[in-house]
Amino acid sequence: MKNSNITKNRMRVALLLVLAASVIGLAPAFSDSAGAGSGSFSINDVSGNYVDHAEGWDCTGNNCSGKFMPRSLVGLVTFTPATGTFHAYWIARLAGENHTAVIDGSYTVDADGHGTMTFIAAFPKQRDFYIVNGGAELKWINTDPPSTFTASAIGTMTKQ
Repeated sequence: MKNSNITKNRMRVALLLVLAASVIGLAPAFSDSAGAGSGSFSINDVSGNYVDHAEGWDCTGNNCSGKFMPRSLVGLVTFTPATGTFHAYWIARLAGENHTAVIDGSYTVDADGHGTMTFIAAFPKQRDFYIVNGGAELKWINTDPPSTFTASAIGTMTKQ
């Protein structure tokens, strides 16, 4: 009977140690030093080359009143914080056809890690993104103004 109690106590201590180690291990993920809510981001956190991978839907007709067409793309985006500009080269597949695009634009980054990309082209185009893993990734969605040809698009840019 005495050995049974010792075993139970050891088991409780072991479980308590595992719980404590788990809590201690998660603490950095919720601390201000991890970047979440710290307000420490700037345009300098997005710089250099990123590989962009995206999927979405484009539409035909005015105000997307026509058919929706699937789209995917991969490309290289180079961010230059000194000028707040980016240069992109994309290879895209739209409705079963291959396309390439070279686009320039400007970008901003807020203190909370939110940023925008505004394309300089013959059509209005914008992306909103959030910085992930200290700038190693950018998660983005398309936020074009109404009546543009992109119905919806999402993607991830991964720093090279």
